[in-house]
Amino acid sequence: MKDTISHLHVMCKDWLRELDFYKTEIPFFKKRLEEVSAKNTSKDVKVEVEHFENKFYIMNLHLDELLHDVKLKEESLIQNAIEQPKYINVKMIETDDNLEDLMEFTATDFKDTKKEFYQFLSKYL
Repeated sequence: MKDTISHLHVMCKDWLRELDFYKTEIPFFKKRLEEVSAKNTSKDVKVEVEHFENKFYIMNLHLDELLHDVKLKEESLIQNAIEQPKYINVKMIETDDNLEDLMEFTATDFKDTKKEFYQFLSKYL
């Protein structure tokens, strides 16, 4: 599906804000995880702590990669706008379904992980 440069630019800005929010949440999660780890020394708890440490590490890497991809997309859109200023509001650029799908997956994964993590915290804090 084709879309306008201006609309795709707004979508990129929204995605960047969303990804930045996720990136700011992870350090808070890690801090809470440290609290649980310090208060609980059982093997079962340590296994779950390690699970979340790994999950947050992977999420952070994924967010960095996605931020990079969205910034590249935004730079491309800005370049298109500079080269073709008369066509900013004309539907002429293919929507990047891959990025859209990745953002949807990321949002769902973050929500599910946050819910699972809060359930874990409620058991041990």
